[in-house]
Amino acid sequence: MAGLIGLGGMLALIYGVGFCWRGESWLRTGIKTGAMVLPALAVSMAGLPLLAVVGLWACIAGDYLLSRPGPVMLKAGIGAFALGHVFYVVSFLTLFPMRGTDGVFWAVLAGLICLGLSTEVWLSPRTGALRGAVRGYVVLILAMGVSAALSGGPRLFLLGGALCFIASDLILSTILFLGKGGRLAAFAVWGLYYAAQGLILWGLLHGIAG
Repeated sequence: MAGLIGLGGMLALIYGVGFCWRGESWLRTGIKTGAMVLPALAVSMAGLPLLAVVGLWACIAGDYLLSRPGPVMLKAGIGAFALGHVFYVVSFLTLFPMRGTDGVFWAVLAGLICLGLSTEVWLSPRTGALRGAVRGYVVLILAMGVSAALSGGPRLFLLGGALCFIASDLILSTILFLGKGGRLAAFAVWGLYYAAQGLILWGLLHGIAG
């Protein structure tokens, strides 16, 4: 398990330093996908709950699809990640059923609602034929953040991971639909995304173990 995670981390570093800001290529796709597949194999064998396993592998499919060119791949990638968020939300809600609300939850809820509404101003009008898909995706990823903010359980890890996921996708959306961002933005997207998956998976594994 440690070996697979270590190899995945090495590929993640190689991708982040040398490939995340480059154009599409099969080498880039292979390194990016491998950086997620190897740790995913490890945590799947370590007893990650089935719902979370499905969510993780759906996101990996999204990684692969978004690394390939063309609007069809973009739409399919958004769909794969949306499916991953659905399974993560269900995992958060069913694996730790005694979680409740507190001040942190309500603050996160208010902030994410405001963020979601703001996308109707700066993002949605620029998404063209993908407007419906992007709107649905925004709802799902924000729902993941809200479910992670519930008190109790491994909230520190789940919420940290969900917020990193949201931040990564916000930056990615400015690259894809607003045409903004350069090499630094690409670094941020990959670093935040990899941290997000790591925090979520760590929280799920140790939450069910504890």
